[in-house]
Amino acid sequence: MTSRNYHHGDLKAALIEAANTLLKEKGIEALSLRTLASMVGVSHMAPYAHFKNKSELFQAIAASGFNALAQRQAAVSMDQSPAQLILDYGSEYIEFAIDNAPLYRLMLSQTQVTGPQQDMSPNTHLSDDLKAASKRPYILLMNAFALISKDKETQNVRAQGAWAMVHGIASLLIDGHLNIPKGMNIKTFLAKASTQVLDLKDT
Repeated sequence: MTSRNYHHGDLKAALIEAANTLLKEKGIEALSLRTLASMVGVSHMAPYAHFKNKSELFQAIAASGFNALAQRQAAVSMDQSPAQLILDYGSEYIEFAIDNAPLYRLMLSQTQVTGPQQDMSPNTHLSDDLKAASKRPYILLMNAFALISKDKETQNVRAQGAWAMVHGIASLLIDGHLNIPKGMNIKTFLAKASTQVLDLKDT
């Protein structure tokens, strides 16, 4: 990204876009407000109008990642059974993590998510944007399980179980500790690995 791509009033979005590009190409160690300012084509002090420090930058990048994940999941067809909808949400989650591994790691590091709860994280310094964004993928999953059971506890337990499964699979795949059988895609693997998508009757 250069100054030719930057339009007045869009600096925050431009910095986050540049950060995502740099994160994917060179990793989190390369991220700095000065480097991003150079990429966007503004003075090295300009980013501080939006981010006081690197921590605020990282949270903004993480929020953009959760929003992108939720948008990807929300794009799947709703004209299918709840089980298939949940399977699609899960496979989109895993594929997003694989396609954006450095971003995915940053997202989790900023929220300390191992299993989403209403308060999301023990980190009390999360920005409002990140708190809201980090809940969106899980809310979609909860809504899908609500199509199967009206019991809130059942919805929550099943959603947490599904979330833990896709998080675990994604993390193991990214770290090279798990291999999908040759010729099998993520969705098929998840369907075969998950008992939840085989039998989702009310209990």
